Amino acid sequence: MPPIKKLPKDEKEALLQAAVKFYQETSEASIKGTAEKYGIAYSTLRGRLKGAVSRVSGHARMQVLTPYEENSVVRWCERLDEWGHPAKMSLVKEMAQAIVSRRLNHHILGKHWMSRFLSRHPQLSAKLSTRIDRQRALASDPRVLKDYFNKVRPPTILPLLLY
Repeated sequence: MPPIKKLPKDEKEALLQAAVKFYQETSEASIKGTAEKYGIAYSTLRGRLKGAVSRVSGHARMQVLTPYEENSVVRWCERLDEWGHPAKMSLVKEMAQAIVSRRLNHHILGKHWMSRFLSRHPQLSAKLSTRIDRQRALASDPRVLKDYFNKVRPPTILPLLLY
């Protein structure tokens, strides 16, 4: 039996779905043979065929926000980023808490909610802010910019036209 490789969650799930589909469509395939063919664990494939669900979908009902609410927070973060104002992690958590507080049960988001939210939505990423480079900061000085544009400005011919 070849060793089972560690795969990202989404690739592993795709392999499992393909293996289940192959097993159900092929009458002579065995569970063990199908598991070896797709490089997944026999017990995992057997469990899926018996009706087990993935870990992600099994725990979905335990999440504080519904999938629709989480998608709205993601869209809000993406829109802020498009506008040039990426949201701070504390602001995202406050937004999610505001959504949760509108319900009858006033659940409070846990201290690890943000990291789990980011792992569920890889299109968002957290990045620490860095200081601006000294030369770049000096280049945005209004006096330097005004001097540059005075040097680059084409000669004016307006006084010649007045005569």
